[in-house]
Amino acid sequence: MTQKGRLLGWPTWIGVVVEDLDGQGRFWSELLGVSESERGSDYIQFDLPGGRTFELLRRSSDPEYDRPRFQVGFAVDDIQRARDELIARGVEPIAEIVEGDDSSWAYFRDAEGNVFEITQRPSGS
Repeated sequence: MTQKGRLLGWPTWIGVVVEDLDGQGRFWSELLGVSESERGSDYIQFDLPGGRTFELLRRSSDPEYDRPRFQVGFAVDDIQRARDELIARGVEPIAEIVEGDDSSWAYFRDAEGNVFEITQRPSGS
């Protein structure tokens, strides 16, 4: 838990699913006033102050990226425990936990179908 009694804290990540990754990358770089911190074939990441991340994700057939939209990611201390608790509360998982190089994440839908993410980063990140 992030604080006493709370499963999720304030969002640390905002993702935008886009069609035109390069065009949107230029647009958001100008608006945010920062350069890309990381880029892959299907994403562009902008690191912002306070450990916050703004990420553009190329639209795909994956359920978490299947249409253009904004989505938020919440930091959790223990991703497996948080995922289990969300499922126990009736929240719909749409992906298993993904283990990345420097973080782990999983996607869900709220009661109206909005996609959100939980993510766990190593201590001190």
